Amino acid sequence: MMVTVMISALLLQGALLMTPQAMPSPHFDVMAAYEAPAKKGASAHVVFEFKKKDPDVNINEEPAPRLKFASGSPLVAPPPPKSSGVIPDPANAHYLDLNKPVRFPVTITPDAPRGLSTVKTTLSYFYCSKRENWCRKGTADFDLAIVLP
Repeated sequence: MMVTVMISALLLQGALLMTPQAMPSPHFDVMAAYEAPAKKGASAHVVFEFKKKDPDVNINEEPAPRLKFASGSPLVAPPPPKSSGVIPDPANAHYLDLNKPVRFPVTITPDAPRGLSTVKTTLSYFYCSKRENWCRKGTADFDLAIVLP
């Protein structure tokens, strides 16, 4: 019983512990967290939160943010959504609601080692400034702490 309580506490702590990006961006602070499945058979998630440093700069819906893990990771990212490959015009782009976190469902590999580990994680995204009329690609790298049951 005590072991179950300790593992549950570690899982809960891992789900709430946000990791900052390795190299901060001039336009956003990005934080990441691993969210363990709430129950057996449920999906795990990697969750990202963006904090704007410039109120005029926004994250594009298209092309959608993409998640990538280093080779050998115990986590598998979803395939990236189809994209037109065109960076949108800042005046007509659609943006994510940054009041909500960006969530990616992830799969745990069958041979993943149990317990605490660190996963090298990269988030790629496009963002635009309407005021300055530009769009750019951004990346955020993380050493993401995860706890696998």
